Amino acid sequence: MSEDQKLTKKQLKAQQFKKSKDERETDKEDKKRQREEEEKQKLEKEQAPKKKRKTRRGKGGKTTKKGNRFIVFVGNLGHEIKESQLQAHFKSSSPDTIRMRQDKGIAFLEFDGDKDHENIQRRMDQALLQHKTTLADRKINVELTVGGGGNSATRLEKLKSKNEKLDAERSQRMTKLINDSRANRKTDEDADSNAATKNESTAPASAPAGIHPDRAKFIK
Repeated sequence: MSEDQKLTKKQLKAQQFKKSKDERETDKEDKKRQREEEEKQKLEKEQAPKKKRKTRRGKGGKTTKKGNRFIVFVGNLGHEIKESQLQAHFKSSSPDTIRMRQDKGIAFLEFDGDKDHENIQRRMDQALLQHKTTLADRKINVELTVGGGGNSATRLEKLKSKNEKLDAERSQRMTKLINDSRANRKTDEDADSNAATKNESTAPASAPAGIHPDRAKFIK
């Protein structure tokens, strides 16, 4: 067997090892995302309003009407992260309630639609813009959840569709923010340049060398 053939076998083995390593990393990431999704569904079920059992007279028990709640999921958190740190990180969106699972590294941000129906969309957009931002040296996941719990294909497809749409909207908003920032900076620079030119043109002429400024006023 020639040396070239041996080398080729070594290269093939190395490629197979590399491929299997990449597959392991992908599987690890998929399992992590699956665990996060399961925890998300579990918490959603726990927080869902429970139906009251009817009494013998056929009347239901007293119920407290819940307003519209919008929930944003936060994943890939460090286990040492505290609620105060999340409040600071999401200060711009000011969620009404934060529910955490430190042992799972996840949290839910709740926005009450009845408290602030005029600004709730803007606040949620601000929260969703924090996707892939860094908190305590970790890039966090910020996604919109779909209510109802469960693990049906329809629910998962709905969730995937919503988050893909949000990714596209996030990208558009970031592009607009960058372009607006550049335009504002250019406007400020132009204003500063015009002001400097105006000051130079209106500045009084300096007195000739060796002549006192008061005497220079009478020199024509």
